[in-house]
Amino acid sequence: MKGEKSQNLKIMQTKEKLKSYTNIKEAIEDYVKEIKNNFKPCVVIRTHKKEDYTNELQTTIYNKAKEEFKKIGKNIFLNNGEEIYVSNSDIKESVAKIVRSDYQKQLLTEHLELFSKLDKIIENGKLVTSACETKNRWQNQKWDYYITPIKINGQKYIVEFDTAIKSEDNKKHFRIQRIFKLQDIKKQTVPTGMVE
Repeated sequence: MKGEKSQNLKIMQTKEKLKSYTNIKEAIEDYVKEIKNNFKPCVVIRTHKKEDYTNELQTTIYNKAKEEFKKIGKNIFLNNGEEIYVSNSDIKESVAKIVRSDYQKQLLTEHLELFSKLDKIIENGKLVTSACETKNRWQNQKWDYYITPIKINGQKYIVEFDTAIKSEDNKKHFRIQRIFKLQDIKKQTVPTGMVE
């Protein structure tokens, strides 16, 4: 019980330190300014041969992502004392969003590699902001947005991922990952939802 109280206090203190932003894009850009000159990747990836997945069906990409994720051997990860769950349906939702984005779809090889490193991505993610559910989606209560600096083949990237507390089990679930080349942050569309 005592350990649980200190864990909850740690989580509350972390959330109290969050800055106020009007949207998610602002939070991401602010964090990028912070780390640009002192970039320390939490994950370093060497991708295999660049494959062209552009003509693959979404189902094929989802199956590859699931296969990569299975290499980790677990589906619950701790970030600053909070459990984050990753289910097959969470991976499916992430893949669906990836293939619908022109920018993200260009990075499919990198995304598939990331699924085998989700443990490190989630555990090292910095919580940058939170948002309330505003679209009346009954299955989600609240969103948290995280950033993890990584290197892929020597290039600097930011992985932005979000989590949602699901009404069905009241647990925090990994939802969507996005990869941005550090130099592309200002040019690319990042989530713009309102934050708390």
